[in-house]
Amino acid sequence: MFKVNLHLLEGCNFHCRTCFAHFDSRRTLSVMEWKHIIDNLYKSGKVNAINFAGGEPMLYAHLGELIKYVYSLNMKVSIITNGSLMTNKWLSKYAQYIDMIGFSIDSFDKNNSIKMGRCSCKNQVFGRDEFLNIYPELLKHNIKIKINTVVNRFNYQEQFSKQLEGLKIDRWKVLKMKAFDNGKFNNRDLEISMEEFNDFVKANPYINRIVEDSMVNSYFVVDANGNLLDNSPNSYGSVGSLLEEDFDSVFNRFNFDEDLYNSRYVKVNKQKVA
Repeated sequence: MFKVNLHLLEGCNFHCRTCFAHFDSRRTLSVMEWKHIIDNLYKSGKVNAINFAGGEPMLYAHLGELIKYVYSLNMKVSIITNGSLMTNKWLSKYAQYIDMIGFSIDSFDKNNSIKMGRCSCKNQVFGRDEFLNIYPELLKHNIKIKINTVVNRFNYQEQFSKQLEGLKIDRWKVLKMKAFDNGKFNNRDLEISMEEFNDFVKANPYINRIVEDSMVNSYFVVDANGNLLDNSPNSYGSVGSLLEEDFDSVFNRFNFDEDLYNSRYVKVNKQKVA
């Protein structure tokens, strides 16, 4: 059984230069269209978990409705967010339906966050203080906590794991930045070598850490147009539309690396070094 990432929209209130979600999406799907896609995934019998992503999923007006809908189908619900729009009030309303919330945090240094664009147009960041403001509410509702960190030119020398000491983090995912240059977006100046990535890994041990130096064809990514994407090393291409075809048909054309997909879930309690 698989988890599928639904990128509800490409828009975001942050402008992170490490973000891989640049799909050139043409429009925002309606809540009924997303429910059709969710039904498609559910009926396949291959999917038991949905992760809502973006852009920033909390900008999608009907996120709460979709969370409750996925929960009603007995599938697990998770979110990956930059955290800046999440409040205790929102959590008290929807926490009962959510299994895990992942926070994209690439740095606990405000200046580094701003340098990599992990901030709003007014240079608001989501760092340790902001995380700690909602942390008790996450524990109160027994929501699993994940942190995603993309290692790049600005943060590869940080002592990141020390900032997590004493916190109940169920999964810390460390990813090597994927460079993009599609004519509109270019972040190659943030690239680091594998040696530099490994230096970060060695300097930042953590019991619930997962290290990923490649995401190629090991994630189910559905873009904001409803297309399952083939995330090849240099670009994204549509495998097929989940609005127009059943998931089984599209899945059969997907160059999927199931071993790599499974590896991130069986090594949660091991300190894997790339």
